[in-house]
Amino acid sequence: MDKSKHREKTTGILVIAAGLGQRFTEAGGTIDKLQAEFADASGQRRSVFVHSCLAAQRSGLPVCVVTRPAQQAIRLYCRREGIPTILVENTRMGESIAAGVRHTAEWDGWLIHLADMPFISSATLRLVASKVVEDGIVRPVFRASPGHPVGFGRCAFKALSALTDEQGARNLLTQFPLYTIELQDEAILRDIDLPSQLPTGEEYAVAKQSGDESGAELD
Repeated sequence: MDKSKHREKTTGILVIAAGLGQRFTEAGGTIDKLQAEFADASGQRRSVFVHSCLAAQRSGLPVCVVTRPAQQAIRLYCRREGIPTILVENTRMGESIAAGVRHTAEWDGWLIHLADMPFISSATLRLVASKVVEDGIVRPVFRASPGHPVGFGRCAFKALSALTDEQGARNLLTQFPLYTIELQDEAILRDIDLPSQLPTGEEYAVAKQSGDESGAELD
């Protein structure tokens, strides 16, 4: 009997951390936005990237980070944590996703987790990963607004691997069956584009890592 035919399917998380964050600096940010720090609910200050990456790590799923050679702090963190890292010279989202997918070709599904979305919990990542299907794309929704992370099944491997667009995988959403999961979690919509979006003082906003999204439905 060929045991390979009965292996457990693997969905992993690609953390995309290769952008320049120009809107952040143009709005007065004095540091790369992925290195900007704020405190979580326990008062622990971490960078935007580390908040995002920790959620992926705590999900228990395989994790791979895509970043640029200039992102020394990210590369050091990943080396220290033993996280595979793919280096890209471009800043186009599509090419970053493609590089990550090609490097993780053994996976059966991919969650695209944007590093500037540090409010997404590990529970949400696990939930979306559990809904990934081979024949299509899964996307969480909050009050009719589509969010992240987006999960891609094996059917999308070739298309993901060939991406070059600055808009990432957006165009693929009409090429494969799209399934949505209704979540009561606004964090799936929240990213950091501007310094004003960083929580300050008591306004911590990183979700607890043991959230309960039970009852979410796949449509």
